[in-house]
Amino acid sequence: MRYKYTGDKMKKSILIGISIITVAGILLAAVALGFGETEISQIDIKGEIQYAQSNVSFRIIEPMYIPAGYNFESVEGKKFRGAAKDLDLASFSYKNGDEQLTIKETIVIKTIQNTELSTLPEDTREIVDINGIEGRYSEENGIKLLGWKIGNLSLSISSWKNKGQNQTSSSLGKEDMINIAKSVREKTPEEAIAEAQTKVSFSILQPTYIPEGYRMNTAQTTGTRFRGTSVELEQSSIFYIKGDEFFAKNEILNLRESLTIKEDTTFPESTSNIKWKYMDINGVQGHFLEEPDGVKSLNWEIGNLSLAISSQSYNESDFKGTSLSMEEMVKMARSIK
Repeated sequence: MRYKYTGDKMKKSILIGISIITVAGILLAAVALGFGETEISQIDIKGEIQYAQSNVSFRIIEPMYIPAGYNFESVEGKKFRGAAKDLDLASFSYKNGDEQLTIKETIVIKTIQNTELSTLPEDTREIVDINGIEGRYSEENGIKLLGWKIGNLSLSISSWKNKGQNQTSSSLGKEDMINIAKSVREKTPEEAIAEAQTKVSFSILQPTYIPEGYRMNTAQTTGTRFRGTSVELEQSSIFYIKGDEFFAKNEILNLRESLTIKEDTTFPESTSNIKWKYMDINGVQGHFLEEPDGVKSLNWEIGNLSLAISSQSYNESDFKGTSLSMEEMVKMARSIK
């Protein structure tokens, strides 16, 4: 933590973060404070997704359904730069004993036109429906494959069983693969809030005012329970974004709400000389800070809840500020009741 914050509840922002906080940062704090393996495992998955997200230009869509027995292994984000085309790829891997399940999401960034046009062979794969979109299913050499598109994003699911040095057909059926594909979509705001609500005991508050041009990023909206030896708290994070489909061009607005259940730790105060600006938020004192890099944060309380709004953008290597004004952030905060 870099800045001093007055008020007992706001010292708990070691896990909330006065400026933007990554899931990986939460994981490190959780380890330091002695959180259990189950909680850390859940945070670690989100941390891997966030790290993969930093390596690709599109927003990664996490599947909402994975068949029973399959356990998460990894998620990766990579950039490929070739002679014919440049593309970004994200891939999820799951395992069930000897059976492997992989979900890939790919977007072409640039294609170098070939002057020699080639004729593609006729696609004889089975046509299936995926949320009203045409998908193609096939089985070949022991590998089951399902492919489809969402806008400019190409997606595929592959499944097989490892048998020695060979690959054989897995027990995963075609309908299960179609159900996985149907779950790879952006959640609605209602679905995202409902899912986050199941992870916390307090009622998640939502703003009635959102600055112009911003929309909810449902893929990153989450609820989390932290259970440690010295701290117990619950936190919801609602993300809003402004920009196009390419993640790197987005501006990010994050609303965090935190409820501390138990705290046996005394947090050290920062020696930073950066001063807060104070304003009224529905009869409660709010604390606003703009950091040297332009990242802005606004903190206040509603009853037992500690709330924070942060505003930043990502420039491929670090976070930086946005043009969103303090007045807009305060207006958003005052609409949360």
